[in-house]
Amino acid sequence: MTSVLIAVAEPLVQIGIRVTIEEAPDFEVAGLVSEESEVPAAVADLQPDILLLDSHFQQRNDRLVSQIVEDHPACKVLVLVDHTDDACTLRFLLSVRGEHRPTEDALKVMRECCLLALRQSARGCLPKQSGPDRLLTALRAVAAGEVWVGPALAEHWLEWWRDKSPDGSGSDHRLTAREIEVIGLVADGLSNREIGTSLGVQEQTVKNHVARIMDKLKVRNRVELALKAVRDNIA
Repeated sequence: MTSVLIAVAEPLVQIGIRVTIEEAPDFEVAGLVSEESEVPAAVADLQPDILLLDSHFQQRNDRLVSQIVEDHPACKVLVLVDHTDDACTLRFLLSVRGEHRPTEDALKVMRECCLLALRQSARGCLPKQSGPDRLLTALRAVAAGEVWVGPALAEHWLEWWRDKSPDGSGSDHRLTAREIEVIGLVADGLSNREIGTSLGVQEQTVKNHVARIMDKLKVRNRVELALKAVRDNIA
């Protein structure tokens, strides 16, 4: 039996999800959360197998997904988003194609997108307008250790990671949530010591992160790393 914690703001959506999960023989509802501030404590107390997270909560706290994954690695996060699979694919393409730079308004909208959640180690994203069967299929996929995204996004996402990898596999070259965070601070011009202070880690730990990041992205120095972060909208 796989336990699911439902963290959704809209009461009617929450009810529909709860009924769907309760009627499935292989799932149980661990609990219900309607406020973003309650999510970390609920995960800690209930220890669910899966956290079904409202993207509105991610918008209010863009570190929420990565914090949950870091603090509770056994809990898999599936994010419920307001946009369709097609809209997500379009946002993804805009974010990785250097010849078209998104506007600031577009970037603000993209903070709610699957792209951000996946980069922060969520196990998948699902449109809120999905039907009960697709919800259960997504939950089963995530429970089995798979990543769940729309079919169009999956194709582009995997292609993007293959492009990041010299051998074409991409498996050992994915950026972790913490590495994305470090890249953003490097792009802001912070030193390793300042980044360590910001993240609450030792300066040597930051140096190790930066070295791994530069190796993964095939850049030679911090300037190239910062330029790549801005150009490719990595962080």
